[in-house]
Amino acid sequence: MDVSIKKIKFTTINKTYTELVRDWRGRHCFATQYANPDGKRIFLTWYFVKKGYTISKVFLKSGEFLYYYCDVMEMRQVGRLRYVMVDLLLDLIVYPDGRYHLIDVDEFSHAIEKGQLKKRQQVHTLQTLDKMIRMQTNRTFIPRYIHEATMFSLSDSSQTKANRMNDS
Repeated sequence: MDVSIKKIKFTTINKTYTELVRDWRGRHCFATQYANPDGKRIFLTWYFVKKGYTISKVFLKSGEFLYYYCDVMEMRQVGRLRYVMVDLLLDLIVYPDGRYHLIDVDEFSHAIEKGQLKKRQQVHTLQTLDKMIRMQTNRTFIPRYIHEATMFSLSDSSQTKANRMNDS
């Protein structure tokens, strides 16, 4: 089954992706896999709709695991297998040894300065990030099923609908 995700990011054009669902844990948690535009990395991404974040297990094309890339998001379901997500700019990279690194704080602060983020979005972002960091500090953030997940065959992903169709 395919899922449609409209991604809104304040620093880029809005895009709509149609992707093959790789792991279905209900309409509030599912995963897709796609190649990063750099062509070097593959993202196996779980969307935690109600929790307000995504966790991507990032691999090299060879299948070697690199790290987890976690986005703070505002997400809602807008139809059957259709979602809109707003990237709230702050991201957390979690390394295999458990260390983590917060990135894009500059993008977040610029979006606040420019009035692009509403107060409720700012509060949601900071509260969600705080939960993510506390869980990672306790080593409970990345679920076991994500730790154990492996990359899907790349030839398999080329059969998805045009590999992330762009609807600008």
